[in-house]
Amino acid sequence: MADTRRLETPDWYIEAEKAHYATRDPITALKKYMIENNLASEAELRAIEKKIDELVEDAVEFADESPAPSRNQLLENVFADPRGFGIGPDGSYRCEDPKFTEGTAHV
Repeated sequence: MADTRRLETPDWYIEAEKAHYATRDPITALKKYMIENNLASEAELRAIEKKIDELVEDAVEFADESPAPSRNQLLENVFADPRGFGIGPDGSYRCEDPKFTEGTAHV
């Protein structure tokens, strides 16, 4: 049996990695820049963050309460395929047509 202790990442490493990437966070850098250059105050930025959190929460609530989309809507506005992937005039997915993948490699 393998010694799993050797495979675990030490906590100090995880914290160091988080700190490293936190210094490179573009959102944090933009906030700092805006405050340093008097483009926004900390209070204004907190108000913006609060508004964003509310919008995201409302969107999640809306999604949770919405009915599941019908099968013919699942791929709408998801893919753009030059070969015409999508929904055919009969309501079926074009990719379900056996001829759709003719000439392509199958794994």
